[in-house]
Amino acid sequence: MRKTVLITGASGGIGKELADRFAKGGHNIVLVARSEGKILDLAQEYQKKYGIQATVIAKDVAATGVPQEIFNELQEKGIIIDYLVNNAGFGLCGTFMETDIEQEINMIDVNIKALTVMTKL
Repeated sequence: MRKTVLITGASGGIGKELADRFAKGGHNIVLVARSEGKILDLAQEYQKKYGIQATVIAKDVAATGVPQEIFNELQEKGIIIDYLVNNAGFGLCGTFMETDIEQEINMIDVNIKALTVMTKL
């Protein structure tokens, strides 16, 4: 039976590279990212090329309640996650006094809050 991996931030960079590798390795994948178009294209490519099941969830994990929504959607579809790759995240440049507080709070929501809630679920 195939294992299923959920990857956040799967539309580009490290997340896309990991999705490529898991799909090539025969794993079913759940692609989570804000960019629906990008992950829809990837899902179709992986299904065609590797014969795996690829599920797309276009959501921002930093938004309030989204990790729970993702969990609920997967339960409704009967998808069990074997591996979780919490890849979504970003950083800021500049001195603390010069960076925007809203960007810092968003960074905390993505890098810490969403990661913790996704792992707990």
